[in-house]
Formats: sequence, structure tokens, C-alpha cells
Amino acid sequence: LPIFSLAQEAVRVEYEARQEFDRSKVEKTSAKANELFKNSEDKRYYFESLVNNKNSFFKEIERINNTPHVASFGLSPNVSSTIFKDFETKELYERNIMMPKAFVKDSIQTFPWVLTKVEKIILGYKVRKAIYENNNQMVEAWYALDLPFRDGPSRFNGLPGLILEISFKVPFAVDMDSNVIFTAIDLKPYQGIIELPKKSSIVAKDEYQKELDKKTTKLKSITPQGVDRD
Repeated sequence: LPIFSLAQEAVRVEYEARQEFDRSKVEKTSAKANELFKNSEDKRYYFESLVNNKNSFFKEIERINNTPHVASFGLSPNVSSTIFKDFETKELYERNIMMPKAFVKDSIQTFPWVLTKVEKIILGYKVRKAIYENNNQMVEAWYALDLPFRDGPSRFNGLPGLILEISFKVPFAVDMDSNVIFTAIDLKPYQGIIELPKKSSIVAKDEYQKELDKKTTKLKSITPQGVDRD
């Protein structure tokens, strides 16, 4: 049974993430590619989110894995980024793979959720389904009204309860998408402080974009032999 009350101040939720590849538009794939896709769909990733009504901190966590290593496609870096949200200032700070020592400052995204009355149970909590649709995809989220935190995995937020499950599409290749599913597998009270790591370097989004453009230009100027063009 659920162990939290509406008065709970903060929680730590652990999510298991997996991905499924939509190969409906691909005419044929090799045996090696099919093996890669199967390995990738079998692989699991784990994240934790520390949440209260003011802040949240989302990051990937390492799990001991004794299974033999197999080749697979990883999650998109945009999905597995470390993210801190400040709900009072509506600011979001993301640690990006291109600048791993800094947090890029952005705004918390607003999602035009459509609430439904469809229900199911996750971790003993009654959750309701909400959807968000744009030109590219439909996001399906399940949130718990008994956990009054307006947050969820990655950048998702804004529902009247904590998101315990969500599925959404990310581009993978020209004719293929990956459907990513986050599902809560553990939920506990949290007593600690939720904040950015001490001495974090903060970079404005426009500054980050300029640095990214510089690196992209430099990569384009390198020949296949690894020699800079004049």
C-alpha cells in the first residue's frame, strides 16, 4: 500500500527506462542490425529523481550489472541528461554531454496536457492518464494525485501529481524512431536538501549555443585523415 500522505514534503523516486524501436518504415535490416536492436530493447537504464514542491534533481544512476556486455544502442543524451528544476523561478539547469562540467540554464518547458479519467495502479498508487500531442508525437503520462508534486522524468512536468510512468518518442534515424518508456519502480520519503551540486558552473543557453556552434564548425573543418583544412 502507498506509504505517503498528502503532507509528505519530498520523495525520491527511482525509474527504470527502456526503449523500443519503430522499424515499420524500414524495408529490411541485416541479422547483425536485428541483434543490435534486440540487445538495445532488452537493456535497462535507471534514474533517480529527488522532488519537493520547490525543486527537483533528476540524474542517471549506475546499477551493478553482472550480465555479459553486448553491443547495443544507448539512450539519447537528451533523454539521459542530468536536470535540476527550480519551480519558483521556473528555471531549468541541464548538464549536457558537450559541456559535462557545466549546467546550461534554460526555462522549464510548459506542456499542454490533456487529462483523462483512465486509471491504473503503479506502486500501489492510483494513477491517471494524461496525453500531450504535437505534430511529431503523442506523449502518454500516468500521474498520481496522492503525490502532489508537479514533476516527472527528464524535462517533463506540469501535471497535478507526480508522473510515475511516461512514454515518448525520440528521433533515432532517418526512417526510424525510438519510443522511450520511464516507469517508477521504487518510491521513498526523502529528507535531504535538493539543490545543484556545490560550485556548479552555470552557462547561459545562448553562450552554450555559441560554444556548440564553434565545436560543430571545427569538426566540419577536419578532413577524414584528421588534418585541419587551411
